[in-house]
Amino acid sequence: MEKASVIGTLAAIGVLLGGIFFAGGNPLGFIDIAAGIIIGGGVFCVLLISFSMDECLRLPSVIKIVFSYKKPNLQAIIDEIVEISNNVRHDGILSYDSKIDDLDDRFLALGLRMAVDGMQPDVVTAVLEREMDSIGNRHSVGADMMATLGKVAPVFGLIATLLGLILMLAHMNPDTIGQHMSVALMGTLYGISSANLFFLPYAAKLRYFHKQEVIAMEMKMNGILSMMNGEHPRITRLKLTTFLPERLHPAEKE
Repeated sequence: MEKASVIGTLAAIGVLLGGIFFAGGNPLGFIDIAAGIIIGGGVFCVLLISFSMDECLRLPSVIKIVFSYKKPNLQAIIDEIVEISNNVRHDGILSYDSKIDDLDDRFLALGLRMAVDGMQPDVVTAVLEREMDSIGNRHSVGADMMATLGKVAPVFGLIATLLGLILMLAHMNPDTIGQHMSVALMGTLYGISSANLFFLPYAAKLRYFHKQEVIAMEMKMNGILSMMNGEHPRITRLKLTTFLPERLHPAEKE
């Protein structure tokens, strides 16, 4: 579970509810079905126009990733690659042929398979970089969908407000104008709140997740190339350590 996403989402909801309570309002009074239909239906229609049906149907899965993503353990990746490098150094790259199918990491298995098959390092690099680009393209769709929702939600909120104002002016009554005005403004509240507290932050979080995946894949690619070049496992570890945040670097001995 991605704790930061869960805490942030719950906190955002709490901020809205807390603001309503401290202002002396009733949260039930902020429910406007018409505004919800206009905004919810509008943004969904925009998604259908902007993306394919298959991608739109993946939206629940994309939102699930925001809360269930497991960040790559970069230190564990280094340890795994160094262990493989030690085995390859002692027994040869061909000795790892039968173990590749047991790997759960598809990207690492692809690189090792090419190494075992005797492909040149530049070919391995090109294939793995292309694989990284393909993964990046798939990941970007989810972030783009959330960003699109964040971009258009305030617009449909404004549309809901304008429709409410038009209906209010069409049935002008001094005794109910305040109530009708508050209902009309509900659409703007829905649109701005959903965009800036949920959709746009979710898009940013998905892009952050992708950056973490890219770092992990670059580490694996560099580790595989280091093995193919016959470098000592210690050198491989030193190279891969540079991908870690500075706080995780081994302490230097004085």
